[in-house]
Amino acid sequence: MPDIDLGVATDWDDGDTHARVKLEQNRIGQSPAKKDVLVTSPMSIELSVNTNLSSSQESDKFYFTTYRGGVKKIIAVLDSNGNLSIAGQVFTGQGNLTY
Repeated sequence: MPDIDLGVATDWDDGDTHARVKLEQNRIGQSPAKKDVLVTSPMSIELSVNTNLSSSQESDKFYFTTYRGGVKKIIAVLDSNGNLSIAGQVFTGQGNLTY
């Protein structure tokens, strides 16, 4: 399946300026038939819906990833039980989180 190009998503000048939805090899399963749905942004922030070899209709994990240089890093993982694992620091008491 080809990537679905969502078009220009930002005025970012470097690299690919398009957001995409694509299939990526499943990180956990060994079968090449198992794929994850990946939503990417021009800033290399990705949301991956991981099937984790589940036989149910629920997704087992959401991976939030980004790139630091050329290395892909996992920022956070949210599982189907509502458990959230965060890599790095959590800052509390932030007053203004507007975009």
